[in-house]
Amino acid sequence: MRNPVQEYLEQIVAQGGDAGGEVAPYIPELAAADPDRFALCLATVDGQVYEVGESEHRYSIQSMSKPFTYALGLHDQGIEAVARKVDVEPSGEAFNEISVSPDTGRPKNPMINAGAITASSLVAGDSGDERFARALEWYSRFAGRELELDPSIYTSELETAHRNRAIAHMLREFGILDGDPEEVLDQYIRQCSVAVDTRDLALMAATLANGGVQPRTGEQVLEPALVEHVLSVMTTCGMYDAAGDWVTAVGIPAKSGVSGGIIGVLPGQVGIAVFSPRLDPHGNSARGVALLERMSTDMELHLMHVSRGSRSALRSSYSLETARSTTRWQGADQEVLERVSDRARVYEMQGDILFAGAESVARQVVQDAPELAIFDLTHVNEIAQVSRLTLLSLRDRLREQGAEAIAVDPDGVFPDPRAGTDEASPIFTDLTSAIEWCERMLIRTHCGPRPEPDPVEDHPLVRDLEGASLEAVRSAMTRRSVPAGEVVLEAGGDFAGIHLIVSGRAVAQDDAPGGGTMTLVTMGPGTSFGELALGTDGVQETRVVAVDDLELLVLSAADLQRITEEDPAVALPIWRAIAEDGYRVADRALRRSAVRA
Repeated sequence: MRNPVQEYLEQIVAQGGDAGGEVAPYIPELAAADPDRFALCLATVDGQVYEVGESEHRYSIQSMSKPFTYALGLHDQGIEAVARKVDVEPSGEAFNEISVSPDTGRPKNPMINAGAITASSLVAGDSGDERFARALEWYSRFAGRELELDPSIYTSELETAHRNRAIAHMLREFGILDGDPEEVLDQYIRQCSVAVDTRDLALMAATLANGGVQPRTGEQVLEPALVEHVLSVMTTCGMYDAAGDWVTAVGIPAKSGVSGGIIGVLPGQVGIAVFSPRLDPHGNSARGVALLERMSTDMELHLMHVSRGSRSALRSSYSLETARSTTRWQGADQEVLERVSDRARVYEMQGDILFAGAESVARQVVQDAPELAIFDLTHVNEIAQVSRLTLLSLRDRLREQGAEAIAVDPDGVFPDPRAGTDEASPIFTDLTSAIEWCERMLIRTHCGPRPEPDPVEDHPLVRDLEGASLEAVRSAMTRRSVPAGEVVLEAGGDFAGIHLIVSGRAVAQDDAPGGGTMTLVTMGPGTSFGELALGTDGVQETRVVAVDDLELLVLSAADLQRITEEDPAVALPIWRAIAEDGYRVADRALRRSAVRA
């Protein structure tokens, strides 16, 4: 089954088209890049990566290295020491502007070249070689694999680094750089020349989104407090003199590079990376900017989007093998359910369902490939539009596989645009009703050709007996009629025998914790009640009430006692059948309670 998130990404790429722009002309290797290459990757904070295009094509990281070098400087020196060398103020200037604060000599921020060269000098190490080696190892930890230098990019960029060379010497003049500025410049250019692919960048961004924990390796690469600091600077300074437009239109921390890449970070949810070499006048990937604007709108990624926080969207997931309705099915139907109930699954969600939450649900459903899926929205406060569309798309993908999705939506948080048509999904107000619907569908689909079940002959008490034992039960059973609404068995009474339903329905009830009554199980033709009292010292613990006019066959406690005393050999198979049926009933009840607990 296709994942709707993957389909969405492919769709917006196909719809996006050419956004114009030109490749970077001032570095020979970049000027020779194929302008039509493209890749888009989205990495979740638990390590799932969605890819479109040439995601494994490698190119130089360029200025997308700046947040990570700055993070390493903060890690090595501390926030206060770094702040004495480089500010965190938006410059409103191009990335390569020769610009420092007139009163302190400090670069405006670590995202422009002057600040990034300064940040490189703050990496711990006794030489440029040692500092670069530490930076390369640092980037690799964010990416989750060992990265390497691209020597051709390094040579090409070093030969044309006249402006950056001027910046480095200016910083040395103002006392911002210590030691040889050429050594720092060489280190900085090597950092910009590290080869990455779009998948690497998405995982590096996802590490920041995950509070500094690499999603694949689980390593805490950067402390959470420093992650906040880095993301704040990326938000206000990462897109250079287009930062204001970026925050307004897209609204996520981001950093671009003149090789054509952009990384974006949505804290707690995803890391995004786009690669398209054609640049706009600000030096940012033109197609990358357009795509991220589209994604921010569609997926409600903007940091200022008002939404209540929540824990993981997927509260729990389980099959009907461990969670059944309160309906007790007759023998043949029960056997079908015991065989195929794992083909239906419940997905309980909670909180506000944003994109990352819907993605995790979609991924789990695609992995499970259930025949029937129940989206339980009982504990959901709000569903973002992108999440609603993702879940509806997931429903459509299931239907293409011959499956179905239904919803438990007591508060109406998940309106179906197809409501009122034959294509609408069934909606229920409680989970028990939804599970019962799925059980009926499973029985209907998987029962196979068989005669209409007999509510008496197919019951385990009768079906599993033969010879003298079967004849003893049949001759001892008496018929009893109970009008709708009347009590059949009262709680607290003595064991009154086995009651087999021929027609009608009954419910077993108990006192609810907050007062009133609650229904524990609904029973129809072919099912029985009363046997569980044998496991509770002969005391009937629940009240059984007729929902409809009931027709019963009753094997009384007195008749059971008489058969046992008259012929123990005949009674033994009867007691075995009663015990086995009682065990099945108790086992289903325990599994249901365990899942709900």
